[in-house]
Amino acid sequence: MNKKVKMRYPLYLEEFKCIGGSCEDNCCIGWDVDIDKTTFRQYYKVQDKDMKKMFQKNVHNNDNYCSADVDYGKVKLKPGKTCPFLDENHYCVIYTNLGEEYLSNVCTSFPRITNRIDGYYEMSLDTACPEAARILLLKKDGIEFTESEKTLDKHILSSDIDTKSKDFNELPIKYIKEIRAFCIKIMKNRKFDLSERFFILGNFLDELEEELDYNFDGVCKFINEYDINSTKDSYEKNTLNNAIQVSFLKKMIDDLNVFKEVDSASFQEYTKELIAGFNFNDSKDINKYSEAYKKGFDCYFEEFINNNSYIFENYLVNFMYKNLFPFSETESVFDGYIMLLIRFSLIRFYLTGIFLFNKEASIDNVVRFIQVFSKTIEHHKTYLIDVLNDLKKNEFDNMEFAKIIL
Repeated sequence: MNKKVKMRYPLYLEEFKCIGGSCEDNCCIGWDVDIDKTTFRQYYKVQDKDMKKMFQKNVHNNDNYCSADVDYGKVKLKPGKTCPFLDENHYCVIYTNLGEEYLSNVCTSFPRITNRIDGYYEMSLDTACPEAARILLLKKDGIEFTESEKTLDKHILSSDIDTKSKDFNELPIKYIKEIRAFCIKIMKNRKFDLSERFFILGNFLDELEEELDYNFDGVCKFINEYDINSTKDSYEKNTLNNAIQVSFLKKMIDDLNVFKEVDSASFQEYTKELIAGFNFNDSKDINKYSEAYKKGFDCYFEEFINNNSYIFENYLVNFMYKNLFPFSETESVFDGYIMLLIRFSLIRFYLTGIFLFNKEASIDNVVRFIQVFSKTIEHHKTYLIDVLNDLKKNEFDNMEFAKIIL
């Protein structure tokens, strides 16, 4: 019998239920399917002859596995990276014929994300799932959190941190709870627009990194005394940065090599719309691209996006919570900030190009794009790491670069 544990989670978690074959996407298509060791052994003990044959044909050992609880085995995928255990209606035959207890840890857990901090299990959802994306992104009043005791089902622990451990005595992650909570507080502050919130967040983390270097034990005092209102007053939008933004973000998309390296047909289609929207194939004049970007930004973001900024706030807050922001990339809190800004800027850039192509915008389309973006970019094995390394190589990991991208 599963024991009850202390849980911390966003309230939206209680609303989620997988919609199976009714889903417009599928978590069993487009990704590798990993099998943990316990489930792997279960598959070779089943009595059902047809299922046993399917397992023998389609499940194999992973000689290079990283964790016995995650990827001890792998499923041999069909063309199009489709799981062979899906029926014609995209329902899982393992679940149908054998029951949920025969699903692997990965299949049971997704889109649920589980971390453990100081004994509390932190649960959340991944926006790579369409139903999860709809539930959490469309919360007009924002994402709120609660704590309670709950039964813990089959799961994968992404991170396990004891901030009181001597292992963290000299590491910034010792203050993960305090830092993340304040970052989320900034991002949820609707007195400021999203760009202002990003600017305030960047200044906070930039100064915090100095505090961590020179006064490690004063971090909590620094957070408690930080004045976000004084920071906001120094923010000024510079429209002259459009050409640099477009040049940088276009290079990011070129480096992704979407039509050769990305499996997602949906993301490829969005990229075609972006290219057509900006007329990227018609000219090499970056000024013409930046004019199109400014036009789309003025028509789209100033009206539609700002009126529905809660969608982006929810995406950012959810990311911060589940990815242990700002330690989502490295031990550097500012690395976490720069990469969060890059994600947001790339989403904004895509949506502007798509708007220029379609000449219309809707909440449903924005939610759908964020879901596809999450599934494609967040789960890409190397892309975001390469982006961060490139940024640091070119010394773009600073507030001056952040101001340009904002």
